[in-house]
Amino acid sequence: MKQLMIIVLIMTGFMTMAAQDDYYMNQARSYQREAEYYTRQADGYDREAEYYNRQAQGYLREAEYYSEHKNYDKVKTYQQWAKNSTEKADMYTRWGNNSRDKAQTYMRRAADALDRAKR
Repeated sequence: MKQLMIIVLIMTGFMTMAAQDDYYMNQARSYQREAEYYTRQADGYDREAEYYNRQAQGYLREAEYYSEHKNYDKVKTYQQWAKNSTEKADMYTRWGNNSRDKAQTYMRRAADALDRAKR
C-alpha cells in the first residue's frame, strides 16, 4: 500500500510539473503573439509617418512654386500645411517607437516564460 501511495505521489508531482510547463509555454506563445501585434502596429505607424513626410515635401514644393510666382498667401498656406504634416509624421514616428518598445518587452517576457518552462 505504501508503494502505491508513493507511486501516486510521484506521478502527481510529474503531472504538476508538466502542467506548469504547459502553462509557461502557453504564456510564452501569448507574449509572442502580443509582440507580433505591436510589431505590425509599429510597421503601420511607420507607413503613416512616411506618407505624411511625403505629403509635407509636396506642400513645400508647392510653397516654393508659389514663392517664385510671388503669391505669398498661398506660400504661407502651403508652409502651414507642410508644418502640420511634419507634426503628424513626428507623432506617428513616436507611436511607432512606443509600439516597438512594447514588442521588445513582450519578447523579453516570452523568453523568460520559455526559460521557466525549461526548468
